[in-house]
Order: sequence, then structure tokens, then C-alpha cells
Amino acid sequence: MDSEDVMIKIESINKSFGNIKALDNLNLNINRGELLGIIGPNGAGKTTAIRLTCCILKPDSGDIIVDGSSIHDDPITIKSKIGYLPEEPNLYERFKARDLLRYFAELYGVPKDKIEPRIEGLLDLVGMTDRGEDRINTFSKGLRQRISVARALIHDPDIIIFDEPTMGLDPATAASIRNFIRQLKGKKTIVLCTHYMEEADLLCDRVAILNKGKVRDVGTPDYLKSKIHGDVILTVKTDSLLDQASIKEQIMQFESVGATKFADGTFSISLNHRNEIKSIVDVFGSHIVAINTQEPTLNDVFIHSVK
Repeated sequence: MDSEDVMIKIESINKSFGNIKALDNLNLNINRGELLGIIGPNGAGKTTAIRLTCCILKPDSGDIIVDGSSIHDDPITIKSKIGYLPEEPNLYERFKARDLLRYFAELYGVPKDKIEPRIEGLLDLVGMTDRGEDRINTFSKGLRQRISVARALIHDPDIIIFDEPTMGLDPATAASIRNFIRQLKGKKTIVLCTHYMEEADLLCDRVAILNKGKVRDVGTPDYLKSKIHGDVILTVKTDSLLDQASIKEQIMQFESVGATKFADGTFSISLNHRNEIKSIVDVFGSHIVAINTQEPTLNDVFIHSVK
């Protein structure tokens, strides 16, 4: 990847809070114009990495280069390039929606002749044109999240960072937020931190898995899924009379079987192709209680990477 194609370059970042090591020699490149998802368990370092990139925190060592500028040398320029939606946005509740957006537009130095058109365009984008004169303290959580998206975009940043943008929202509102992100895809460099594997799979060009302050793996959703489970997962729930050891020995003889796991009376069998499914099922004979097949998911990748 040419250096000009890298929008954010995280280089050997370390960050601790007391005795807690939040980031441990973290390295990650985020390409210009891509939508990168960051997933990981609580405490993995996701939010810390974001806050360092936004120049809210300072690292103990290492550097982050944002569009050619170092967080150590030019934090003001970097802040002007980023629109940041934190997990819990802090909104000025007495402001009306339009006044809030106007305030941040002026704060970011948006040219005066562009402020009002920008406000109206963003209110339309997030479906809140009819609520522009209402105060923030009258908004539901979903509406607050929508206006927070507009606030993050008010200065037309090159980079947008979303930290758990759909956490705690009802399905309809979460879908609308994902739609906003989808509309921005390809037009901006986007970083999406999420606990929802389906969200990352649906939206992201690439996904980075963080655990204990390190990147454990990174790649397209399809690439990550193919590394873990092959083409299909066969799940067979069995009765208590099954000879587990004998069955496992038999199914491991099949060429298509990549790995097996047995828990709570259920076999989970990773297959590289579907050609031998019938023969594998026949091995279980009359001990089958239930059976199904499914494509591998990012949730499988996540569990495998952080265990």
C-alpha cells in the first residue's frame, strides 16, 4: 500500500493507566476512503486508540500520523480533519438542534456563507428537519444520536470516527444510523468501533480485531471468516447415548473436516466444502436430535481471536 493511500498510521503506540496496559505496541494502518471496523471485548483498547487518534489523550510512546500530521506536532490540524461521535455524546441540552449545529460550525471555523446550508443538509440527512427548532432535552436517545451524527459532520471532516453508534438503540433507529454510515462510505475515511458483529460484517471494508491492547488480526470480513471456519459449519445436537470419542474419531477422517468442537451435547464441525455433509451426518446414525448448517460469521472469528 502506497504511503499516500494511508490516512491514519498508528505506529508502536503504548498507553497505560496506572498498572493497566491499555495499548501494547499497537500498529495499524487505515486506508484513505475505507471503512475500517474495530471489534474487541471490553477493555481491549478500542476507545483508547480512538481518543489518542483524536488527540484527546497522549500516548506513553509511539506516534499516530493522520493525513501526514503527527499527533505530537500538529494536534489542531488533526482535530479539524476528524469528526468524532463518542459512545456517549455530550450535548448541550438547552440548545435547539439548529443552534447546536450552528455553534459547532462556528467553533470549527466553517465559512459563514456555508453554515446554514450545511445545517439544513445535515438535518435532512439524519431525518430531523422538522425537529430543528426543538431543544435537545426533548429528544429521545435515538434522536440525540441522530443529532450527534450531524454534529460530527458539521465541519465536513475527511475522517469520521464512530464509537458504538448504535449501542442501546431500538432496531429501527439503529438501522437508520447504519444507513447514514452507508451513505458516507467511500466518500470519507470511516472508523467504526462496534460490539455488533453483524454491523461490522454488513458495513466494513476491513475489520481489525483488538484484544489486550494489540491487533490480533485484520482483513476483510470474508477473509477473516475463511481463516477460521472454511465454507460451512455443521451443527449436530445428539442424545446422551452417543459415544463422543468414537464419533469424533470417525468424522475427523473426512477430508472436508477442518475442526470439531463438542459442548453441551452438540458437535460443531467446520467444513471446507459441502460435498461430504451427508456422509458425515450418517456417522451419527440414530443419535441425532437436531441438525443445521450455517455460514461462518464474524462472531465466530471474534470468539476464536479473543479466547
